[in-house]
Amino acid sequence: MTDKASTRRLLYRPAAAFRSSGAFGFTMFSTMVLLVFMFVAVVGLMLPLPGVIKFFGLPFTLAVLFVPLVVSLRGRSAWELGMGARSVSKARCAGETLLRSGPFTMIPDGTPLPGPLATAETFNFSPGDGSAPFGLIKLSSKNFYTLVLRTWPQGGEWNDQPVRDRWVARLGDMLTFLGQSPDFVAATITMETLPESGMRASTIVRSRLKDTAPALARKIIIEATEAVPTAEVRLEARIGLTWRADTMHRKRDATDMGNEVARRLGRIRDYCHAAGLRVRPMLEREICAIARRSFSPADELDLEIGLMSGEPMRLRWEDCGPTSASDQHGRLLHDAAQSMSWTMRNEPEAPFDSNVLADLLSPHSDVPRKRVTFVYQPYTPAQATTIVNKDHNDARQAVRTHVGKLPERALVRLDSAEGARQEQARGAGVTRVSMVVTATCPIGADTQKIDTLVTDLGLSAATPLEPARDEQLVTFCAGLGFGVVLSEESTVSDKLAA
Repeated sequence: MTDKASTRRLLYRPAAAFRSSGAFGFTMFSTMVLLVFMFVAVVGLMLPLPGVIKFFGLPFTLAVLFVPLVVSLRGRSAWELGMGARSVSKARCAGETLLRSGPFTMIPDGTPLPGPLATAETFNFSPGDGSAPFGLIKLSSKNFYTLVLRTWPQGGEWNDQPVRDRWVARLGDMLTFLGQSPDFVAATITMETLPESGMRASTIVRSRLKDTAPALARKIIIEATEAVPTAEVRLEARIGLTWRADTMHRKRDATDMGNEVARRLGRIRDYCHAAGLRVRPMLEREICAIARRSFSPADELDLEIGLMSGEPMRLRWEDCGPTSASDQHGRLLHDAAQSMSWTMRNEPEAPFDSNVLADLLSPHSDVPRKRVTFVYQPYTPAQATTIVNKDHNDARQAVRTHVGKLPERALVRLDSAEGARQEQARGAGVTRVSMVVTATCPIGADTQKIDTLVTDLGLSAATPLEPARDEQLVTFCAGLGFGVVLSEESTVSDKLAA
């Protein structure tokens, strides 16, 4: 007889979209702008102005300013789209969307990383307590420091559902712990699928062969290892933790920030272990190898051989970028490859279980190079309290002031806001969640097929995906998990959002 309690799956309520509600379904900012415009219109009618200006010019001007604020397309207001298109056009005219490096270019030395990673640098830090060194990425433009952890997820095939639910809860506890520090920016979890070369298995097997083993046995094992199909796809995972240098000393000197990261590393490891994750801090050479293979997939085999050999690699961070790159509409061209990136359009609208992302994260033969990055930006306890209380008040006010039949969505939002407030009062954290998906393929591949496939995988994961379009380069860099956070790169105020 089957135990129903052991097979019951825990459902997770989707995160609430914190939105300040105003009149007529507008945001509070849009409502205030509307009131100001109405006041200006009334005052204009009272002034001794010409009839053309009073009855045509003034209303037309106010409509041109206000309508783009409330008209949305693809989840963005017309103001957002217009300002974004203007910035893209300005960047293209200035040549900022095209990168060329080499002896006969403006960048003769090295192949630097493009876009927001152009100001980044990497180094190995040795803590003062004598513990093992680890690599750090410093993003000078934002004063960010990023620690990258290599992880080996256990998977859920051989674990009961209660165990998986406990892992999810412990991961939430780690985000809550990280959010308690005001200098913490974001945590990124990157799941990357790559073509399997067979080099890793061959190196491991050869290193474990004993000289005393029979020659025939050694020959059979080596031949079997070399016969590992290279058409298979392997899965790699890593965690990026980004902090902000919040003092002038930490901005100038990385030693203090490195020691602070080393101090927190022990607690982070404990939380990861409780969440079923075995982690190890990456060194600078490993970080550089990931960056190089991401921008130049043709070098992956050489990089893998270098890492597996254990010998020092002469790969500098300044040489990890592409020889050429072009940010085009809908795709990023880089070193005989092309990448397309998507972002999460909105949160799932229905409850989901822990297996909702299985299809999206699983290796796919049609898209062997696929990277899925989850971005978690925890709020501090003070910020979390303010957010959940404000959202609850807005949801309750929207229900009270609604005229006519109350829509079901308003009641669902009120219930979700009430539940979030109760959970936060019991100690739960509040986190802003987003997702970046990147697919890389050779030049000439069927991009339409890949776009359809990735979009369908997003729908199966209850997370509709939106193409990055003209923001391919910055989205590509954000998906690496190296300290580039899309919300920090935005040039448009959130008040102009739809």
